[in-house]
Order: sequence, then C-alpha cells, then structure tokens
Amino acid sequence: MKTLKIITLLFHSVILIGAGHGIGFLFFFDVISIPALFMNKIEFKLNASYEDNLKLVGIISITGKIFLMCSLLLKLERKKNLTGLIGILVLWLSVYFLTSGDWKPTSLYQFSFYSSIPFLISSVILTFVILINSTKNSTENQ
Repeated sequence: MKTLKIITLLFHSVILIGAGHGIGFLFFFDVISIPALFMNKIEFKLNASYEDNLKLVGIISITGKIFLMCSLLLKLERKKNLTGLIGILVLWLSVYFLTSGDWKPTSLYQFSFYSSIPFLISSVILTFVILINSTKNSTENQ
C-alpha cells in the first residue's frame, strides 16, 4: 500500500496546468501558492476563472499531499487509514476545483482533466485498498 500511495502522490503532482503561454505541473503551483497563503492573496469563488483558481487549487493540493504523506509515517493502522482517506478526498477536491468550469473545445479544464486521469484511477484503487484493509483490521480486532 505504501508504493500505491507514493504513485498516487506522483500522479497528482504531474497533473498538467495550462497557464499563460505554457504548461506546468501541479507540483509547481503547490510551491508557488504557499507564499500567497501567508499574504492573504487567495480568494475562494465558485465561479472563478481557471487562472484565478490555481492558487486555491495549489493550497488544497498541498494539504491533501501532507495528509497522504503523514499516513505513510503513522504506525497505528486506524490512523494511517483515516489520514490516507482524508488525503485522497482533499486531493479529489483539488482536481474538482481545477477541472470544473466551462468545457469549451479549446478549454484548459479539459486539458487538466485528461492529465488527471492516471491520478483518478490510482486514487480509486488506493481508496478500495484502504477500505478493504480497514474492514479486514476491524474484523480481526473483534
């Protein structure tokens, strides 16, 4: 399960972002959005444009990655499973904010969605593995 968590983190980090006149990986926006958090330059708007949501997506993304990384370090299985599931849910939320918008034929939302498919597949598999592991552990403890 440890390697599946690492693969899921890597797939999420390499989701492609179209910004300006080029493309970049989501990992770069995670790093760029940290200073904006401390300068109160992040705004939450449900109908914001693609570019306006990038810093918010970066903050949500790094939060989910921290939860998933913490689940790698914890010893207690119950806490490990819980933080792993929370991390995956937060990462799904970041993908939702990144890809929800106007899907015109030349849309950046589509571009990011298609590059997030490997992450979505690995995260669904990881979720099932965590849920199976947690039900197995709960039946063993009874």
